[in-house]
Amino acid sequence: MKSFLKTFFACLLAMGFLFFFVFVFLLGGLLSGDSKSPKVEANSVLNLTLKGEITDRAYNNPFRNLSPMAALTGSISDASTIGLFELKEVLKYAKTDDHIKGIYLNLDEVEGRPATMFDLRSALEDFKTSKKFIYAYSNSTPEINLMLNTVADKFYINPLGGCEFDGFAMQMDYYKGLMDKLGVEYKVFYVGEYKSATEGFRRTDMSPEDRAQRSELLNDISADYLANITKATKIPVETLKAMQNNLTVMDADEAVSNHLAAALKYQDEVMEEIKLKLGYKKSDELKMISYDKYKEIVKGKSVSSNSNKIAVIYAEGEINDSKGDDGVIGGEAFVKIIEKIQKDAAVKGVVLRVNSPGGSAFASEQIYHALKNLKAKKPIVVSMGDYAASGGYYISAGADKIIAQPNTITGSIGIFGMIPNIRKALNDKVGVTFDEVKTAEHSNFFNLTNDWDELESAKVQRHVEKGYAIFLDRVAKGRKMDTAAVNKVARGRVWTGQDALKIGLVDELGGMELAIKRVKELAKLKEADVVSYPKNKTIMESILGDFMGNGDDEQTKLLKNITPQLLYMKQLERIQSLGVYQYKMPFDVNVR
Repeated sequence: MKSFLKTFFACLLAMGFLFFFVFVFLLGGLLSGDSKSPKVEANSVLNLTLKGEITDRAYNNPFRNLSPMAALTGSISDASTIGLFELKEVLKYAKTDDHIKGIYLNLDEVEGRPATMFDLRSALEDFKTSKKFIYAYSNSTPEINLMLNTVADKFYINPLGGCEFDGFAMQMDYYKGLMDKLGVEYKVFYVGEYKSATEGFRRTDMSPEDRAQRSELLNDISADYLANITKATKIPVETLKAMQNNLTVMDADEAVSNHLAAALKYQDEVMEEIKLKLGYKKSDELKMISYDKYKEIVKGKSVSSNSNKIAVIYAEGEINDSKGDDGVIGGEAFVKIIEKIQKDAAVKGVVLRVNSPGGSAFASEQIYHALKNLKAKKPIVVSMGDYAASGGYYISAGADKIIAQPNTITGSIGIFGMIPNIRKALNDKVGVTFDEVKTAEHSNFFNLTNDWDELESAKVQRHVEKGYAIFLDRVAKGRKMDTAAVNKVARGRVWTGQDALKIGLVDELGGMELAIKRVKELAKLKEADVVSYPKNKTIMESILGDFMGNGDDEQTKLLKNITPQLLYMKQLERIQSLGVYQYKMPFDVNVR
């Protein structure tokens, strides 16, 4: 009987693997089949009905945002990502494409942080200089997306739709009360009164410093947002503020009556208007090409063979000590990429595109050191996205030039460390007790059940202060500033790009295009191909990489047997990969 069961389950396992690989290769065939290259017909409209989060690069990994909380709540999202720079290239190409007469824009299900959305708005405005039209349509428009819709020649809303227009807010969660009830004590070490990342575990509300920096950030974002809407609608800023304060606009008809939208229409009615504008007969079908198909056409046209290259390194996401993944800056992986670029004679200059809140202090230093070696041979210009703060600023500091968007969140020059003591929680709540033997007084120094004494706390605080001093030194040397002057604008404080320009933390305001232009100037190049790093994975590489992994990738081993418990372990590993000491931004930049 035992032999039979052993054979049965072995066959069952083999069949499981067989079905998995058949599925994978069938999917691969579908995704990379012999489908004909798309073509755009004359008198066509580019259909920009976009869904998903706008990130610097599009990620093909459907498991990129896998997390314990998502698994436990059943809220795992399969939303795709939209590459900002691919989207901008599409708009740039469509601007001069005689077959494209205009754009149909629907951004209801698009998400993006402020600097990204402002950058996209500029690209839409640039498209309009071609004298081609943009018609926008919405069933229900989120607040930041409203700013994009107002760029359109006509912005229509569904008669039963909605329009959010109530201003921006930022909220922080405070866990100290919960930790006190659970009996978990966090030992918190930090430098800088604005380094508020630790406040959630040591306070129950905002410190005055954190409230001040958050308010300034939101006010800058709001000012630019309202200025853009005023530019499009001619509605005075003060009137817009009054509308927000009084909740004047919530429904579609209120958006129209207050001149934020042109009229109430259903989608088919908008399509009929576009057909009429382009001279179609009523019985004709409107020729539209989707963003994905048109993107393929643009990619096919952009192939070049220039011997000189500019490398764009995308440093997007949290910085940790891992080998890297989609949307994560793995210290080990990035050092290898930088070293490879340094040895490539064809690469004449580098743009480091930073969109990161920071993370591991150790990994940040390793990347900084590799970039310092690279800069000795090739010019480096940093292009900052939504945020390049703390560790994100650390790795930027040594560049020849730093370029940020006006609403980039940067700075946060500071450091912190947090270590929990769970002894009391396990004693009181679970009944687990501890005893120990030691060969030295502090042998259990970093144990999570250690009751810290004054010497241990003082040692860690000094270590944190040493990390802060190193950070100041890196910035002072890179920006050619006095250390005292850096300290004055540091102390964990975050700044918008426009304020960072005034205090010397950045050199210019602009986007990736300006950064590429500046690095060409430094490298004394007129023309060069732009190559991107890390190399984008195909969807098949992402799926196989996540599920099969390699011999030394423990995270992918966990994903072979997905359970909430194992995902929780994966999340703990992620936290540990950031290290005890972190150059991390004090908060996320999501606004609502």
